[in-house]
Amino acid sequence: MAKTQSKYGIFIIESLENGDYYDGKNLKEILKLSQIKCEYRYVHTREELSEAVKEFRQSNLRYLHLSCHANMDGIEVDNKIISNKELIEIFKGNIKKRRLFLSACKAGNRNMATVFINKCHGQSVIGTPINLRFDKAALFWPAFYHVINILDQEKMNKRSLTETIKRCVDLFDVPINYYHNINGQEKYLRRYKFRCNSITTERRILITKNI
Repeated sequence: MAKTQSKYGIFIIESLENGDYYDGKNLKEILKLSQIKCEYRYVHTREELSEAVKEFRQSNLRYLHLSCHANMDGIEVDNKIISNKELIEIFKGNIKKRRLFLSACKAGNRNMATVFINKCHGQSVIGTPINLRFDKAALFWPAFYHVINILDQEKMNKRSLTETIKRCVDLFDVPINYYHNINGQEKYLRRYKFRCNSITTERRILITKNI
């Protein structure tokens, strides 16, 4: 049986506090205006998050976008931390060869990359390593997805991805970390740091041993 190829589109999962700017919901509306395929789920519990991730797998959309609060230990859902260890249980079997984009403070970190890529066989993790202002997120992500949609609707390649990140980082002054696996080196990840003024650094890093 031929393998079903994922299709261009963004599956947005959001969980924020009352009073926050719902950048995931607003991203959905902008993507619809741009006629970019997207799905949106708001989750209140770990169980709802798990179900939404399964729906992402079933949707066959290529990109998972999480809008939430986060830190090195995991992400927040309705003010409760979902630990990295729990995220392994939620992601495993549902995100193989897919890309994760995080509109979440400090979520572009080695622990999240280890969970998504090394433990669950995702393709890559892209997010910011700092506390991200909502107005920055509201501008950065629609612009990013709009450019990528124009460049490549069949398959996102490394060159188009990195060039688009660079352009958006320079335009909106949002630092981004990009992680992906290294073929044949299961203990390591490749990390790119994109910073304003077209400053890019690349490094091979060890995965996090204890999650």
